[in-house]
Amino acid sequence: MQHVTTHRTGGIIAQVLAGAWRTGGPPLEVEPEDLQRVAPLLHQTGTGALVWWRVRGTALADTETGDGFHQAYRLHTLEAEIHALRLNDVLCRLDAAGIDALLIKGWAIARRYPEVGLRPYTDLDLIIRPGQGEAAQGALAVPLALEGPVDVHDGPSRVDALGFEQLAERSEAVSLGDRLVRILGAEDHLRLLALHALRHGVFRPIWLIDLAVCVEGRSSGFDWERCLGPVPRQREWVIDAIALAARLLGAHVEDTPAAGRAGTLPDWLIRAVLRNWARGTGTSHLEPVFDALLARLRSPRLAWAEARRRWDRPIEATLEVGGPFNHLPRWPFQMVAVARRTPEWREALRRPTAPRWRDPGARQTAPC
Repeated sequence: MQHVTTHRTGGIIAQVLAGAWRTGGPPLEVEPEDLQRVAPLLHQTGTGALVWWRVRGTALADTETGDGFHQAYRLHTLEAEIHALRLNDVLCRLDAAGIDALLIKGWAIARRYPEVGLRPYTDLDLIIRPGQGEAAQGALAVPLALEGPVDVHDGPSRVDALGFEQLAERSEAVSLGDRLVRILGAEDHLRLLALHALRHGVFRPIWLIDLAVCVEGRSSGFDWERCLGPVPRQREWVIDAIALAARLLGAHVEDTPAAGRAGTLPDWLIRAVLRNWARGTGTSHLEPVFDALLARLRSPRLAWAEARRRWDRPIEATLEVGGPFNHLPRWPFQMVAVARRTPEWREALRRPTAPRWRDPGARQTAPC
C-alpha cells in the first residue's frame, strides 16, 4: 500500500509540473485536494513558483494552497535579485585574483526560464582552472556582503569528462548587469545538467525541468554530437535523462536523439524517480552511510529504515558502476555499489570520533 501511495504522490507531482515552464500552456487540471497534498513537496524541492506560473488566473490561484505558491513566486523573484548581487561580488573577487571561472547550474540555467525567479537556487557553482583552488579560497576568505554557499570546483573532473580548456573555449559570455559572465556553451551545459540530475537520483523535479527548458529553447545550430560528449556510456545517460523529462513532464523531444526513447525507458527507472519525488529528498547530502547506520544501532527500526533508504538508490548505483539504464534488475548494480563502499565501512569503524549511538528520537535534516 505504501508503494502505491508513493507512486501516486510522485505521479501527482509529475501531473502538476508537466509543461509548467512554458508560457501560455494549458491550464492545470488537478483536484484541489491532490494539489494541497503535494504542495509541501513542491515547495521543498523548489518548484512552488513554477506551480504558480501554471495556476495563476485559475480558480486554484484563489485557494489557500494557491496563495502559498504565489508567495513562493514572490520569494524566489526576490532571491534571484539577491543571488545576482552575490554572484557579482564573487566574480569580482575572482577576477581581481586572476582566476578563470565558468558558472554552471543555478543562475546560468535560471536565465533560460520565462522569468528568472521561476527557477530558485541557493548556492553558486563555479568551475575554475585546475590549480587555482588555493587562490580562489583566499579570494573568498573574507565573508561576502550577502552570505551564501559558494561551491568552487578546482577543474571540471568531478562534473564533466572534458577539460577546462575545452569547456572554456566553447563557453559563452552573457550579461549580468554591467558585467559579463562566462557560462558553459549550451551543448556542454545540457550534458552537465543531465548527468548531475542522474548522479543525485533525480530527486528534484526541477532538474528535469531544466533539461526541458534547454531542449525546447535550444538554437537552430545546436550540436547534438557536441552535447552528448565523447564517452559512449555517458551519451546513453544524457539521452535517457532527456527522455525522462519527456516521459514524466511532457518535454518536446521529437527532433532530438531522445525521440522514441521515452516510451522504452525501463519501468524501474520511472518508479525510482517517482519514489524520490514523493520523498522530496535524496541521499547525496546526508552523512556517510555507515556512520548513519552505526549511529542507529540501538534502534533496529530506525537502522532498518535507514538501510532501506540507502539501498533504494538504483539510479545512482547504475552510474557508480557505469551501467546502462536497461530492463535488467537493479539489485546486482546496487550490490556492486555497496561493495565498492567497503573502505568507508572500515574507516567508519576505525574513526575514534565517529558517533556510535544517537537518540532514536533525534531528527536529522539536510539541505536539498
